[in-house]
Amino acid sequence: MSQQVLGEPLGAIAIVILGGLSPFLFAPLATAIWGEPVAKVQRVLNGIAEDIATWLGRFAQVCLLVLAFGMLTTVLLRYIFGESFTRLNETVMYAHALGFLMAAPVALITNAHVRVDIVYEQVSERTKALLDLTGFCLLLAPVMLLLLIYSGPVVELAWRIGEKSPETDGLPFVFLLKTAMPIFAVTMLMAGVAHAGHAALRWRGLEALESLSSAQHVGS
Repeated sequence: MSQQVLGEPLGAIAIVILGGLSPFLFAPLATAIWGEPVAKVQRVLNGIAEDIATWLGRFAQVCLLVLAFGMLTTVLLRYIFGESFTRLNETVMYAHALGFLMAAPVALITNAHVRVDIVYEQVSERTKALLDLTGFCLLLAPVMLLLLIYSGPVVELAWRIGEKSPETDGLPFVFLLKTAMPIFAVTMLMAGVAHAGHAALRWRGLEALESLSSAQHVGS
């Protein structure tokens, strides 16, 4: 019986998710090309993505609280009582990973992410919209699709063997933690569709050029 190789592309998880997502990934580009006939669908997608981002933002906040209190407890136990617990240490690691991964879509959809460039702020609002749309099509979407494609077999194998911590007293939930990879890819794609969708609407003059106010309430 042949065994699936780690790192092999696709896998059942990725195929199913890609099949469901693929029609929506083209919505921002279709909006930029055809305008109002597609804009109604794009606005619905924006609303769905923003609602999901709101939930993710709240989940990320809980993770950050767990991270803060877990880290404080770890430090106190180690330096005052000389004790260290693997499960507590791994809980902090889980909270850090999940908090980061689930907060990223919210940061993108609310335009709160860090931009490492010197051009974006110097151009017109319409050009910014075009750059946002282009960035999604050429950078964000391909990278997230690759992550989804290549994480599929890894997650499938982790679930099949019920992967646990390599430490005997660690958490038995490594397979759940690895599941965050495709979830992150999917939610980033959804946030990207909304972010690029707003950009397409602004570029077509169907949404106010001067702000992203429609998305700023997300995560609040």
